[in-house]
Amino acid sequence: MTRPMIIDISEWQHPIQINYSILAKEIDLVIVRVQYGSAYCDKFYQTHLQRFQALGVPTAVYAWVRGINHEDMAQEARVFYERAKAFQPCFYWLDVEEQTMTDMRGGVEVFRKTLKQLSGQKVGVYVAHHLYQQFNLAVENFDAFWLPSYGNNSGSYQGVQPTVNKNYDLHQYTSNGRLPGYSDVLDLNRLSGRKSLQYLAGKVQTERPWGIAEKGTFILQTAIHLRTAPTSAAQSIAVLQAGQSVHYDAFAHEQNHVWIRQKREDGTYGYLATGPSDGKKRTSPAWGTFE
Repeated sequence: MTRPMIIDISEWQHPIQINYSILAKEIDLVIVRVQYGSAYCDKFYQTHLQRFQALGVPTAVYAWVRGINHEDMAQEARVFYERAKAFQPCFYWLDVEEQTMTDMRGGVEVFRKTLKQLSGQKVGVYVAHHLYQQFNLAVENFDAFWLPSYGNNSGSYQGVQPTVNKNYDLHQYTSNGRLPGYSDVLDLNRLSGRKSLQYLAGKVQTERPWGIAEKGTFILQTAIHLRTAPTSAAQSIAVLQAGQSVHYDAFAHEQNHVWIRQKREDGTYGYLATGPSDGKKRTSPAWGTFE
């Protein structure tokens, strides 16, 4: 196997099949799918990001691009950013494998510009090898360029390299890779040597800065979802009932609510909405009491 080891995953890699602690020791960077177009949110992206971040693995994100015009491409970029920003990914990637509009070059550039302005982060592009010439994307405008080329797709790197453009930075060399910690096949990737792992992965953050630090206890007066991220669209970890208490270490006014953060036993965080907010102050009484 090549090192550094870089994998990309999505909801097709179900969390119940992953031993995150074991797999984390085998990889140096994971790129997690967040969405398939703006209308479809990946089912497990929050879980993947939280679990790998808790184990100190650098995490990047990608979006499968499906915009049908320039305005739609810009909207996809905005939705992608809103879904991913709470996790502070080290890199944003566009996955271009489907022709959804005539001017793919112009549409993808709108996506890139919008996302770059919103995130202030590095933005890269993945292009299907067989569609590279047809799409004629402005790959030189991106911070990194990612291409697939499998050869006999044996599961290991056999020396086959992309041919449509030799100025790539990341090479997806198999979709049949296997690593300890996951019971099925994985996409494996290698660096071309043009850019370093540090460039793609940035600084590893085991503790993500979030909100305003404050320790306390919140006692619920009604049932509330404990979620994987501070947004009502995030996956529910559990429904806590009236009378239960949550020990928290930070709070923030985000996504129309006042959220508190709970550090969990496995090192990940849970987020609980405690009442409505206008982004700066509460707009109605809290859904419980603070101690």
